[in-house]
Amino acid sequence: MEKFSRWRDQGTGIQPFLPPVPANADHSPVQKAFTAILMIVKPITGLAKLILVSALALMLVILETAGLVLSPLAPLHKLYHRFISAILVRLILGLLGFFWIKHEVVTLKRGRSAGANKQQSSSRRAAASGDLIVCNWSSYIDVLYLAFRYDPVFTQIYPSTLTVRKISFWEALRLSGSYPEMSPPEGVETMPLLEFVKAMHKTGAGPVVIFPEGTTTNNRAILKFVPIFKDCSLPETSINISILALKYDYHKFAPTFTVRLDNSYFFGHLFRTCAQFYNTLTVKSLTREESPSNAHFSALDGLSSTPSGAAMGAVEPVEDDPLGGVIINLMGRLTRFRKLGLNVQDKADFLEYYIQRNSGIRNSKAVAQKASASSASGTSRSRKH
Repeated sequence: MEKFSRWRDQGTGIQPFLPPVPANADHSPVQKAFTAILMIVKPITGLAKLILVSALALMLVILETAGLVLSPLAPLHKLYHRFISAILVRLILGLLGFFWIKHEVVTLKRGRSAGANKQQSSSRRAAASGDLIVCNWSSYIDVLYLAFRYDPVFTQIYPSTLTVRKISFWEALRLSGSYPEMSPPEGVETMPLLEFVKAMHKTGAGPVVIFPEGTTTNNRAILKFVPIFKDCSLPETSINISILALKYDYHKFAPTFTVRLDNSYFFGHLFRTCAQFYNTLTVKSLTREESPSNAHFSALDGLSSTPSGAAMGAVEPVEDDPLGGVIINLMGRLTRFRKLGLNVQDKADFLEYYIQRNSGIRNSKAVAQKASASSASGTSRSRKH
């Protein structure tokens, strides 16, 4: 769409914020007839599955509330929460069409086959409390998958202060596609990332998930990271860092979710996801031996140019955030996505414009005013990074 061309990355030509639109293709009469049948069947199955998803979500809320009685017994409460999340969230993913989610442990070093099984076994073990999981962010589906697999501590990044705060699973779902908050609300306590991760390790709260892009994309590229790792060393040996890359394969409908202006956007997308017979998500994680938290990690390995890394174009170290610069390159090599010059502030500007273009949305003026106020408070600091 030409009216959104200002948010097309100049170096790559990629527009990372608009929902993907499938290309028009000529179909045979048989395919057209089949498509017509699907247009009748899909809304029925979509509605039925949406009702089941809602019922499972309600059940999860009830069981989480009931589990609060176990709060004084922290290990037991964590085990209980892990159990209900693994079952109910996995059922929700199945209803959304993700029957099988492939998880690969990947090595980026050439000719490294000896001991591969041992490496994969080590990398597949459950993430421990206080481990940092760094992941790209394209949809609320990402949040569901991470909750099912790790039952982690989710975080929200504030670019203006370069701090994070703990959020719930439900808040992480709400923030997917929403307007990014640049500054923390008044009275909300935040912490630098490294300090926060170490605090979660001490309390046994679980592994910590961070989305360093700060907002969702359409899964075609990687946004410039918020420099949230700037206080970390390289290698950062005081914590364990796992790098995950989530990638969606689709033809007609994209499970990615970049724009959430009100609840109707979310439930509309959720309904269309339910209407799909199947969806495909592939997850790749970097082997622990090549993680930037490994004491033997070399920055040259993280920034080296390889056939996989070539998909991202030229990569240069980031002086004010060397660890972030290495992680974004490793993530790009895992996904073969290009690294863009656009960042979370560009997404905020895009959403403000999108709101103005869609003036028929309820309360759009109020949302726009709130977005503008939040953007103004965080623009000066975020532009520097």
